[in-house]
Amino acid sequence: MSSVTIAKPQVQIDEAVKELISLQPEQCTIVHCRYYTTEPAGVRIWPSTFLVSDDGTRTKLVKAFNISIMPEWTFHFTENDYIRFTLMFEGLPQTCQKFYVLEEIPQPYGFYSEMILRNNSGVYTAEVFS
Repeated sequence: MSSVTIAKPQVQIDEAVKELISLQPEQCTIVHCRYYTTEPAGVRIWPSTFLVSDDGTRTKLVKAFNISIMPEWTFHFTENDYIRFTLMFEGLPQTCQKFYVLEEIPQPYGFYSEMILRNNSGVYTAEVFS
């Protein structure tokens, strides 16, 4: 029987992520988002997107993955499917027990989520709506 060696994949980490982790190794919050669309769509996230804690504290967006930052657009060409993207925020306050995603924009259809219960990992999955 012969053995097979599987090489480890090469992973490139964004410089902004490296910097955040080096400054605050345990103080970032990652939210994997999914947004359902019934038709091909252009999506983007505004820099004025926050995590809003149960006490009203807002945590700033640091980096977005697989979605453009306003004014650029990301286009999704599949109907009746989820658009998936990941948002990295600063760390939540120690006292936070639940929070939600809020894209505060000066026009209709900003993203938001339902309340998310805090966990110990700092990594979450949320369905977002507009």
